[in-house]
Amino acid sequence: MKKKQIFAMGMSAILACSSVAFAADVATPANTATSAETEQMVSTAAVTRLGTMATVKQVNQTEGVVKSVLITTDDEQEIQLNIGEQTLVVDNQTGAVAGLDTLKAGDKIFAYYSAAMTRSLPPQSACELILVNVGEQTTASLHEVGTVVPEENAKVAILNAAGDMIIRMDDKTAITSLNGETLTTGDLTAGTRFLAWYDIVLTSYPGQTYAEKVVVLSDAEPREIETQPTETVEYQPTEWTIIAGDKTLDVKGTAQGEIVVIPVRAVAEALGCTVSYEQKDGKEFVTVENDTRTMTMEIGVDNYVSTTKIDGAVGMTAPAQYGVAPYVTDGTTYAPAEMFKALVGFDVTVADGTVTVTAQK
Repeated sequence: MKKKQIFAMGMSAILACSSVAFAADVATPANTATSAETEQMVSTAAVTRLGTMATVKQVNQTEGVVKSVLITTDDEQEIQLNIGEQTLVVDNQTGAVAGLDTLKAGDKIFAYYSAAMTRSLPPQSACELILVNVGEQTTASLHEVGTVVPEENAKVAILNAAGDMIIRMDDKTAITSLNGETLTTGDLTAGTRFLAWYDIVLTSYPGQTYAEKVVVLSDAEPREIETQPTETVEYQPTEWTIIAGDKTLDVKGTAQGEIVVIPVRAVAEALGCTVSYEQKDGKEFVTVENDTRTMTMEIGVDNYVSTTKIDGAVGMTAPAQYGVAPYVTDGTTYAPAEMFKALVGFDVTVADGTVTVTAQK
């Protein structure tokens, strides 16, 4: 469900009457918010952030820790979000702390990140908060408390720090901390960051809404986002050109974290090898072989060993692990490009967006 903005003269008049108390305190902000559905821009003395719905294109990890997430925004812009200790990850459905360990290419997220970006391609930005599990539900909006004004009937009206939104809450509003502790409006003091879930926003200025659910992120001063990314993560292309022997293939490699993987059959056959597939005892196996060696890989197992086919010769390579187990997507088996080193007799070079596999001379 997306947030809605409505022209409602009657409702605007009712809400406007109770917002007069803010008039003396509200200054016109330097920038106004754009559509709450896809992009928000909030400016205070301490923080300048952008927010957008996006699709995950690539998750970059180092030693199992997510360091950055490459996203494609709804207007087709690519941005690398650098993940640090300051980054919060919240489940949009439950409002609880979530992790990035299950995040994968194709997932929809809503991300809040610094407006200060590098001039690299893609641009990089320090990520403040990611909402996962967005589904079709309304995505939460991130605010800081500016002014709190008590109203009648146990209501509270909060003018956010940017001065562009009045958010009303009452005893029916579910207010919790990130760990699920029940809180009250008294926990929302000046400078507190919070997530608010709401559907309807009146088109007055400031905009006005009622929050059905609120999750308090902190009671400290607004968190300053780094003006530059705290760590520069090497960008891995999402598509890798493959040169096998002296042929540039039509198929592409891709990256799983820092490991470049390639379609096994297409590369092997371009190098003069044969590829076969079989199922046995509930397991799947792919075998790559040439005139001198053979290697059988078990799908889902990061273990690569080859043996000689020469009569009378004894030769088995030591088991090698390359960080990614062979896997099947849409009928195509993918494995790390380095696997051809385990097959013996091949050199593998991975650099500058190109994977080159050549037979040793």
